[in-house]
Amino acid sequence: MKKILITLLLFVTFTVVYGQNKYQERQNNHYVEAAAKEFNLDKKQQVELSEIRMEMVSAYISSNKSFKAGDITQDEKKGITKEASKVFHNKLSEITGKTYAEMKDWLVEMRKELKTVK
Repeated sequence: MKKILITLLLFVTFTVVYGQNKYQERQNNHYVEAAAKEFNLDKKQQVELSEIRMEMVSAYISSNKSFKAGDITQDEKKGITKEASKVFHNKLSEITGKTYAEMKDWLVEMRKELKTVK
């Protein structure tokens, strides 16, 4: 009986983690496609944007997990996510050739739009 419960628990855990990763990939793909249209990015730029965005998302996820586990404080979590955002936005500016101020309206719109990606 214990083996069945453990197997079931592992299966459910694997399914949830796999589903979350696929969700992040869908959001990332949506973001990169929208950026490619908005800023006329070539394939190389799209690949680079995809990689740096996933790095930022990974930093957010890991800082959240560490905070929930009690490994870091709220201030440390904010510092990590702020630094990840700063690195991402600087790299996005390099890729697009636009300043943050020029991209701000688009970024705000994308934040809203990404919440609807399923």
